[in-house]
Amino acid sequence: MRTLNDYFISLGNIDLGGSSDTSNIVCVPDGGELIGVSYNTSEAIDVLGTADLFIDGADQNTGFVFPITAVDTGGLAQAETQVFVPDNTSIQLQSQDQPGTGIIDCTLIVRR
Repeated sequence: MRTLNDYFISLGNIDLGGSSDTSNIVCVPDGGELIGVSYNTSEAIDVLGTADLFIDGADQNTGFVFPITAVDTGGLAQAETQVFVPDNTSIQLQSQDQPGTGIIDCTLIVRR
């Protein structure tokens, strides 16, 4: 039995207020449960921001909610449903274009 390990994969920036802006596509070499998306921002997020999750280019019908956030802070956004990521897959987030939100720098947290 192996121990639980959380690992972190940078997704880069995504503009939550952008028209269907997408993050970088990243590979998840070791599958596991997607714990959440850690994020930080250098600008205030004035309304709830949301982004959809895509695995291997397919919409997973679940998303992440990024709460109202002060300037130069961050937080942890959790998926609306439990998500398990298979080995050797790609992940991407796509914004849902909400005015009043800003650019965030995202990092995936996967527990294997």
